[in-house]
Amino acid sequence: MSNVDRLMEGALDIHVHCAPDPRVERRGSAIDVARQALDMGMRGMVLKSHEYPTQPMAYTASQAVPGITLIGGVALDVEVGGLNPMAVESTAKMGGRVVWMPTFSARADRQHKGLSGGISILDDDGKLVPEVYPILESIKAHDMVLATGHLSTDESMALVSEARNMAIERVVVTHATTMSFWTGMTLEDMKTLASMGAYIEHCLHVMMPLTYRMMPRDLVDTITAIGMERCIVSTDFGQDFHPMPAEGLRMGIATLLQAGLEEVEVGMLVKDNPARLLGL
Repeated sequence: MSNVDRLMEGALDIHVHCAPDPRVERRGSAIDVARQALDMGMRGMVLKSHEYPTQPMAYTASQAVPGITLIGGVALDVEVGGLNPMAVESTAKMGGRVVWMPTFSARADRQHKGLSGGISILDDDGKLVPEVYPILESIKAHDMVLATGHLSTDESMALVSEARNMAIERVVVTHATTMSFWTGMTLEDMKTLASMGAYIEHCLHVMMPLTYRMMPRDLVDTITAIGMERCIVSTDFGQDFHPMPAEGLRMGIATLLQAGLEEVEVGMLVKDNPARLLGL
C-alpha cells in the first residue's frame, strides 16, 4: 500500500457536493460518491447543498452504503428561508451536524459576481443582525459545527468572535484560500480567525485548472504559516469538470506530499482535525 493510500484510510472530507442540484451538473449522487469513498478507505464525508438540507440524503445514502459516515447539514440561503433558525433546528433534530452561513445568497458572494442584493449578517453599524443569535444558540445547544459560508471577511470576523463569546466549540472558516480570490481574505485574516479558535478550511479545488490554479507550494506555505493544528483540507468537489470527491482527495494528498508536507502533517489535515471539528 502506498503512503497516499495509507493517508486515505480514515480520511474525512468535510465539503462534498452531489446530485441532484438545481444549478449545475454533479458528478454523482450521494450513493455514488459514498461508494467510491468507502472503496478507497475513507472514514466519512459531509454532504453539502446550497439549496436544501442534506441530512435526509446523508441518512438514506448511509443505509445503501454501510461502513462510511455520511453527515448532512444546511446552508442558510434563500431556498431555506435565509437566516432561518427553524431550518437549523430541524436539521439538528434529524441528526445534521453542520450549519453554513449564507453561500450563494450571501451579499459578499453576489458582489463578487457583480450582482446586487443578498444576505449580510451585519447591520449598518457593523454589528451582527438579531436573526443570527437564535441560530447560534441552536448550534450551541445541539453541539453543531458553525461554518462561515461565503461571508465577507468582516462578517466572518464578527461571527467567529461572537461564536467564541458564546463558547461554541466547533467553528470552521469555509474554504478560506478560495475566499482570498473572492473577497480578499488575507493570510493575516486567516491567522487571526485561527487564533480565535476557528479551523481554517482549504479546499483542493482552489488549485484546479478551471478555478484559481493556486500553486501547491503556495497552499502548503499558507497552511504552514497558519499552523497545521488549525487547518483542514477538504475537496469541495462534485462538479462535472472535477474528479469524484474521493479520487480528488487522493490526488490532493499526493500533491501536498510532493509540495513538501510530511505524511504526519497531511494526516492531521485530512483525518485528525476534521474528526475533532465534527466530534467524531
